[in-house]
Amino acid sequence: MAILRALINKETLRVICETKRVEVSYIAEKISCKPTSKVDEWLNLTSDTLPTFNQAKKVASCLHIPFAGLYMNPEDVPRKQLPKIVNRRVLLNGYSQSESSLNIAISDLLETRDLLISVKQELKEPISPFNVVIDTNMTDVAVASAIRKFFEINLDEQFRKSSARQFYLYVRQQIEAKGVFIQCFTDVDLETARGLAIFDDVIPIIGINEKYRPPAKTFSIIHELVHLLKRQSSLCNEFVSAFSKNAEEIFCNAVAGELLVPRDALFAKLHSRNLSSNFTISDIQNLANDFSVSKEVISRRMLDNEIINEVEYTAYNDEFRRLIETEKEQQRIARSEGHAPTIPKYPDREAIDRTSSSLCRSLFKGYTEDVFSKQDVSRYLGISQRYADKFLGEVSKWYVR
Repeated sequence: MAILRALINKETLRVICETKRVEVSYIAEKISCKPTSKVDEWLNLTSDTLPTFNQAKKVASCLHIPFAGLYMNPEDVPRKQLPKIVNRRVLLNGYSQSESSLNIAISDLLETRDLLISVKQELKEPISPFNVVIDTNMTDVAVASAIRKFFEINLDEQFRKSSARQFYLYVRQQIEAKGVFIQCFTDVDLETARGLAIFDDVIPIIGINEKYRPPAKTFSIIHELVHLLKRQSSLCNEFVSAFSKNAEEIFCNAVAGELLVPRDALFAKLHSRNLSSNFTISDIQNLANDFSVSKEVISRRMLDNEIINEVEYTAYNDEFRRLIETEKEQQRIARSEGHAPTIPKYPDREAIDRTSSSLCRSLFKGYTEDVFSKQDVSRYLGISQRYADKFLGEVSKWYVR
């Protein structure tokens, strides 16, 4: 039986790869195509070789484009150039990954920001310039206080949040209300990038790795916000627990730490819990729950405020990592024995966690005003229509004030 080939437009595929800066080797690896030369032939205009339908669908998925996009005219391919971003990452020894996944993620962020702008224009919503002025030459404590005040991130409201996810959504909403676009990016290893900032005079971008848990996402949002306040476009991947040598990263981490766990509030919590030394992991976890942050942030703030020393700090973080590895190993064993618990998926909730709150709110408004259909909302978010009602209901509770 003859193998059916997808009659894609090779020139279109070539233009997409060049615009997104995607390497052939990356595509070949992602779609498990060997040898790599096969993918080269799909981009070679003089070759008659074409991918199968299954291969073409995998290529489209890899590039984060609709399958039909491979058939469009090359002249219709959006050719938005990727911005220049200062690389502030510290890659682990021996770690190496193609930058293609990151380039695709940056392209996605730019496209989704453009979607937000077009949706706002459709709804005749104002689009204001980003004119936040906070003097980042002040101390980290002063900058953190100024950010809390300007973006109205209330400490009492922080303590009222019942989960780290609720606090993450709250912080994201408060910052986006002042003209910043915050969106999670996907399919990028944490070692490659944890967060990034793309400065623009109108709706600058903060991108956060979707693989992060809510407490880490919140920390990264504040870290990247500081870069934006400095009018910087930056690419970051450092742990909060790292002893960085980069002055900019040290400052951004310090501001984020002080904002999320203010010194006075930390000492007040320690006093209310009657804690002063010999902290257990449970003590640190309880403090992390109080502030809706990670244990790593609490231990770092305790070090910064001389509540613990570097030896104790290192020991705590070693124990945190050991607990994580133990949990992963237990999950691996459970899966191998066939009795791993089924983790339910909530596409509507995942879409909210991943998607800019401004875009969520605008889509909800457009739907209630009959500007967008439920099908439009589903298509924009990449979820099936059966989850659209739950999404809209959740957004009505979280984002409509």
